[in-house]
Amino acid sequence: MKETFLDSSWHRISGLKPSLRCHLNVHRHRYRGASWYVAEDTASGRVHRFTPAVYLLLGQMNGYRTVHEIWTYVVEQLGDDAPTQGEVVRLLSQLHGMDLLQTDIAPNPVEMTERFSKHSKARRRSSLGNPLAIKLPGWDPDHFLELSEPLIRFIFTKLGAAIWLFATIPALVLVAMHWGDLTDNIADRVFAVESLVLAALVFPILKLFHELGHAYATKTAGGEVHELGVMFLVFAPIPYVDASASIAFRSKWKRALVGAAGMLTELFIAALATFLWLLVEPGLVRSIAFQVMLIAGISTVVFNANPLLRFDGYYILCDLAEMPNLASRSTRYWGWLVERYLFGNDHDPPMVQPGERLWLFAYAPLAFAYRGFVLFGISIFVASSFFVIGVLIAIWGIAMFLALPIWKALKYVLTSPRTERHRLRAASITFGGSALIISGLFLVPVPLHTVAEGVIWLPEESYVRAADTGFVKQISMQPSAHVFTGDLLVEAEEPDLAVQLRVLKSQLAGLRQRLVSEQFTDRVQADITRQEVTLKETNLARAVERSDALRIRSGFDGVFLAPAAQDLPGRYAKRGEVLGYVLFQQSRIARVVVAQDDIDLVRNKLVDVAVRLTHRSSETYHAALLREVPSASDRLPSQAFTETGGGRFVVDPRDRGQMKTLQRTFQFDLELAPEAANANFGSRVLVRFDHGREPLAWQWHRRLRQLFLSRFET
Repeated sequence: MKETFLDSSWHRISGLKPSLRCHLNVHRHRYRGASWYVAEDTASGRVHRFTPAVYLLLGQMNGYRTVHEIWTYVVEQLGDDAPTQGEVVRLLSQLHGMDLLQTDIAPNPVEMTERFSKHSKARRRSSLGNPLAIKLPGWDPDHFLELSEPLIRFIFTKLGAAIWLFATIPALVLVAMHWGDLTDNIADRVFAVESLVLAALVFPILKLFHELGHAYATKTAGGEVHELGVMFLVFAPIPYVDASASIAFRSKWKRALVGAAGMLTELFIAALATFLWLLVEPGLVRSIAFQVMLIAGISTVVFNANPLLRFDGYYILCDLAEMPNLASRSTRYWGWLVERYLFGNDHDPPMVQPGERLWLFAYAPLAFAYRGFVLFGISIFVASSFFVIGVLIAIWGIAMFLALPIWKALKYVLTSPRTERHRLRAASITFGGSALIISGLFLVPVPLHTVAEGVIWLPEESYVRAADTGFVKQISMQPSAHVFTGDLLVEAEEPDLAVQLRVLKSQLAGLRQRLVSEQFTDRVQADITRQEVTLKETNLARAVERSDALRIRSGFDGVFLAPAAQDLPGRYAKRGEVLGYVLFQQSRIARVVVAQDDIDLVRNKLVDVAVRLTHRSSETYHAALLREVPSASDRLPSQAFTETGGGRFVVDPRDRGQMKTLQRTFQFDLELAPEAANANFGSRVLVRFDHGREPLAWQWHRRLRQLFLSRFET
């Protein structure tokens, strides 16, 4: 046991008399049922957590006791749970590197200058390296807050909470009721010149109230606020306050309230703006109210409330989950995983409490992915109206979120002392893995396919249509009955046609009798009468043909279906109107709608077509391409393709028939396999077009190119 506590380098530091620096404030908190000591570095703004055992060691550092005396005292107090000499050496090294420790030895001015320069550069990178939020510190508002705090203290009482609820809940209901009016043509409304000017005026004022909410919440709980500055959020200047004093609050609910106070203030103002927007007539006041609602909604949902960005939602999550510094701890945890299981560095694992491992494992990759998603979305949204600014945001994001982390990782692998013992392995894995990933993206073909929706569609010959206008007299066949070629299905009549037939027959009989008497007495008149007979015979033949057309017969063997058979007798049917269907073996086809982004692949790289029926989704059937409508259309063949019908295409809200899409589509007819021929007419199918194989890099390039062309092509 004694040998475990010893360290070969102990003699170098055992005689030092360390003490903590005066700019360090220590607070006792409880996280997940355990006591912790949180050290707040007021000089750098960083926060550090220590266990009770470490704090016992730090508490003895008064500048008079030596390191050996301090360690001996801790061993007497903790026994076998005391830190070893090696652990004490590493702890002192870390405290020295974080500039939290001073000793009786005069500090090296060169080292202090380098450390200060390093911290300054880190803070500048933190302020300027994020294209979503650039911070510039400014004024100390603590005295102003102390004078005005008694006036607004009631806001943080039960009365203030009741007022907030009575304002926001009805406002949310009203927003849901008028959602269509609020979002109709929103892109054009947002980027209109007048709207941009109003947004530029409203945004900083609204955010000032947001930050004052944080400041007053901190002040009423007993904290201090000593920094108010300007933050450029996506290049828009807005105020911010430093409410880090809330870290000292022992109650996690008070800390969470400080984090949520800004959003609560913003939502309350947005609720008042909602009432104003509904009450006033269109004009300047209504436009300002709309801007307040829009800015409060977007900033709260996308930025402030989301814990994956280091804004209000992140700090609320850290407080409620009792996991301070979640982002940095998750990053360090992933670094340890890489070093331990890839590079083989057998370093001590980071301290993890029960229940924290899943948080640490999930947070860093999710936050990285969401930051990239938000940055990409902002770039596309802004570039659609301001191309140059959007491109600059994208370039900045690529540099900060991809290029810089890659550079830091490579520098760490090649130069860090932690990887010195296993540098060859670390470099081999890093560069070999990178080469393998790049080769996989650009050289390894992977399956390429597109998915579309379709419905079971009858061929034209299956439709029983009215050949001529008339009134349906009777249905000669019962629905669902088997019919044969030539069987009478529907019988219709046209009263005018029946009268016309009788008149033509009577006229024709009279002309023929007159022709018999005239052909021997007056040859000239006989020729005229003969021409009239021919004309009447032609008219009679046409009338008979029309009369026969009113008797609709089956063109082939099959099953007769008439969905509205009971309503057909007595109904007036126009020429071409569908009265029923005759289903025959393999008569069904699938009509598929393909989006414009996928049409090139379907036309030029089609290898195979597979179909799944919705009522038998576990079975896959092959299909053959029958025909294609050669031109694009903004009309859908069925409402089953629309969002209201369960499809994925958005229709134009101004179209009464709800069949006009906001994007152009292409239609294909597929011949189903024989085993799929008994699918129900009108049922939905999922179609997968197989396009062979292609490397992922080219697939992503195609999708990005389509996205940019759809957004920016004029």
